[in-house]
Amino acid sequence: MPSLGCGTCRELIARKVRCDQAYPKCNRCIKSGRHCKGYGMQLSWPRWNDTRRAIVGPRPLLRGRQAENRLVNTTFADIKLHDVVSMSTDQESFQYSVLKSALALASFHRANPPQTTAQYKVAALRKLAGSTQGRISVTDSACHIAAGMILSTLEIQQNSMKSSHWLWYACGAAKIVKTAGLDVDNLDHDTAALVGWVHYYNTLSRFSLRHWQPHITLDPDDAADSFHPVVCGYFLKPESLTGAPHEILYLLSEAFNAVTVPSDPRYETKAHRSHLEILDWKLRNLEKKVPDNNASADTTHPGFDLVVELYRLSTLIYLRRASAGILQLDQKFTTWVGQAFELLEQLPACQWPFPLLVFGCEAESDRQRTIILEVMERTTENMQYRNIATVKRVVETVWVQKDLYTEDMNYVRKLGVILSSTHKSVPAFI
Repeated sequence: MPSLGCGTCRELIARKVRCDQAYPKCNRCIKSGRHCKGYGMQLSWPRWNDTRRAIVGPRPLLRGRQAENRLVNTTFADIKLHDVVSMSTDQESFQYSVLKSALALASFHRANPPQTTAQYKVAALRKLAGSTQGRISVTDSACHIAAGMILSTLEIQQNSMKSSHWLWYACGAAKIVKTAGLDVDNLDHDTAALVGWVHYYNTLSRFSLRHWQPHITLDPDDAADSFHPVVCGYFLKPESLTGAPHEILYLLSEAFNAVTVPSDPRYETKAHRSHLEILDWKLRNLEKKVPDNNASADTTHPGFDLVVELYRLSTLIYLRRASAGILQLDQKFTTWVGQAFELLEQLPACQWPFPLLVFGCEAESDRQRTIILEVMERTTENMQYRNIATVKRVVETVWVQKDLYTEDMNYVRKLGVILSSTHKSVPAFI
């Protein structure tokens, strides 16, 4: 479309001003002292009083509809905040102690300053201390148990070789399970998993309490922790828990009870011998059963069968050794030891201290000891597991004593002396 003049003259076209279209600037604009806008393309909007070019109609009144159409944006940060808010709890609820204990454990794993971890821990302990007054519901009892177990885990990973405080929380949780009747009732899946957690800690703590002897110390100036809370007298055998892992724990608990030394009056009795033989038979004939939908353990995990077998073999080996000659160290025993080292060699990591300890005590050859050291090294490299230092120290001490002491030492006494001399507190093989 041909140009009608410069931009200034076009705006004045209503006044019948004709542009002379001179370049670079219009002469009419120069003579009249106006700024010439040139001949290029320009955007144009109608003047408010230009009735010939009015393209904007009257603005409708939509006040009510406008209010309805107002939007609030939701971002990814809002979704994250929703998750945090939904997890947050009132400080007056029992869930507050679970939250603070979990934050304490998370703070430790994130390598936060010790003061931060301590603040969360103290907050959880204050709530737990205040919750001991009066009767509490089953749900509140479960929260109390969960908080105690998380704190026990924190103590094991943070101070397992310095104090025995992990026992306070583990044994206290076991007492609450008994008091609240959670060891006999029909439980939902989550509560059963919680009670199973307590059952595992409670069973393995019995091993430590059975063999750790605070009066044995190499340095008279290093007084051992005589810590043995009365609350640790509660030993669980939950009737509501089913599945192979809990069957192993039941048998392992019986093995700890059956451990004696030749000087024990029970040692020569037929009842004791019969009990050991029956226990050994149960362990040898423990077979994997068809998965039970009501089982308390998660049997769908890929490594489930392997873990069960590790504990079965370690319990068999421990029972034969601790029987003080009543059960023979025959060819079956040698086969179990060989199977144990074959399993360890294939594992990418082994975060279960009790089997590591039992198998480590059986390592005679350099190859077997290398297998133990390599699986410990692989486990240590995985920062998810931090409780291997305790068992590594004990196993290495056992090897040194084996090399120095040519004659066989009583198995129970050997464990007691080594555990007590290497730890000033009750060790946790959990």
